[in-house]
Amino acid sequence: CYYFLSTSTTFLLSISQSISKPLIDNKHTLHSSSMNPITLVPTPTREVIDLAKAESMIDTWRAKLLEHQAAVQATCTITTTTTTDSSPPPPPLPLCDTLVLSNKSYTPEAAKCIASFLTSSSSLSLSSNQGDEQEVFHPPIVSGIQTAILSDIIASQPEAEGLQVLSILTGIFQNTSGTGTLKHVDLSDNAMGSKGVTACQEVIGGKAVRNSLESLKLCNNGLSEDTMEEVACLLTATAGEDNDEDDIDHNNLDEETNANGSRSCIAQNLKLLHFYNNMSGNDGCKSFAKILNHCTDKIMDIRMSGTRARAEGSRFIVQALYDAAQRGDLKNLIKLDLKDNSFAEVETYQLLTQALEKCTTLKELNLHDCVLHDEGIRVVCDALIQAKAPLEHLNLGGNDVTPVGAKSIARLLKHVNSTLVTFCASENDELTSRGVKRIVDVLDSVTLENVVFNITSIGKIGADAIVAMKDRVPNIKVLEMDENRIPLVCVEKLQEVYGDVLMEMEDNDEEEDADDDLEEEEEEEEEGEEEETMVPNDDAMDSLTSALGKVTV
Repeated sequence: CYYFLSTSTTFLLSISQSISKPLIDNKHTLHSSSMNPITLVPTPTREVIDLAKAESMIDTWRAKLLEHQAAVQATCTITTTTTTDSSPPPPPLPLCDTLVLSNKSYTPEAAKCIASFLTSSSSLSLSSNQGDEQEVFHPPIVSGIQTAILSDIIASQPEAEGLQVLSILTGIFQNTSGTGTLKHVDLSDNAMGSKGVTACQEVIGGKAVRNSLESLKLCNNGLSEDTMEEVACLLTATAGEDNDEDDIDHNNLDEETNANGSRSCIAQNLKLLHFYNNMSGNDGCKSFAKILNHCTDKIMDIRMSGTRARAEGSRFIVQALYDAAQRGDLKNLIKLDLKDNSFAEVETYQLLTQALEKCTTLKELNLHDCVLHDEGIRVVCDALIQAKAPLEHLNLGGNDVTPVGAKSIARLLKHVNSTLVTFCASENDELTSRGVKRIVDVLDSVTLENVVFNITSIGKIGADAIVAMKDRVPNIKVLEMDENRIPLVCVEKLQEVYGDVLMEMEDNDEEEDADDDLEEEEEEEEEGEEEETMVPNDDAMDSLTSALGKVTV
């Protein structure tokens, strides 16, 4: 039920790729797309990279770079079109703009070898007969790298060696020319205690990213409360152009400004900020809020999930989101993942909804396991309707939603039928067939591809409603509804209608019907529905208000 979360790395790379595309205008035409910088990436096999394997990997990279260099020299001649404008052509693009070292475990010797290759402006000839060095890469490869994906690079290494590897491979950016070249950094899946942050500080808060960092991912790093504060200090520290990192006063970060009075810190340029599956706790959430308070309306993708936050920590998060919304800094937000936080308190989910009201460009929202219950779900859905958010991926699973909350969800889905791609309501085991039916009855979408209703107490009524939904969602690709109590005859009908679209239902109890438990509640539920029909819905009220406004006396 987390399809849309898998796109996070793609989103990071897409930002990078959009920047590295050659500019084409009416003054200069590029003869070939082969000018585009290449990506250096190791083989996909998971393994330990020692010195010998590093040298072999570098030989492959060198050959690829030389081939690309030759192609650029041969085909990327810039032709000046007929124009009286004598402006110079755009500067040449680097040979490589993306470095991927993920899914390997590097020894310190291997890391040194790779670092030397990337930072050197000379390289050994490919020919074994030539032992002399030849100038082939100038400036060095590292000077053009804008995206560094350094996730999962020290697995199984002893602490000392792992820290050394992190320091070596992130330290290669220390001496790059200019005020900053790195735009996208991913350090996920590395053990990152306080020592790890120190080892990697060049790509978190150093000069290499001082004025350039747009995307930072620190997921599954085991970041503690103290470590989160260290990261926050690096991202929010303000410093003038001549200031060294050692001169930053971390006790007065919020007071430091440029000479012109504006904020100047790494966080203010961030477009993507991901913290997931760490051990940050309440104080870690406070540190995250500190970072978010320094972000601007450039932020497009926020992930603060799976961090063991309790009610207090979750309140820090939504307060920061609310403050950002009031500043107008969430107007470009596209993705928001707050999974596994605790928004049960009224004041907390009210702050959340007031922030969501300002998220008019939001396409992906994950509120799985956020303890919202029916009332929290109601105000969240109302806020999204008010924002007119063009939602594509929505996860409201694990929030103890009942058929009452399903009404609010159904009302929201009516507004996003034209954009919705993924909808997840799994692990709401009190939803029942009645709630599922209310939701699927409003689904009428050619964009919808993924629907998830695992562990929602579905029986025959819900299964029949999902069968009837098929014609209204013609492009559905994945349907999940396992761990329910759907009778065998209904399962067979689902398989007949949906075929391979229906995922395995190994844990479904085919010998019982969950709807048998609805009989005792049916009368009470129907009475509640009758009361609701006496109250006009939002659409009816809008229509009535509009009509009254046209009446003249």
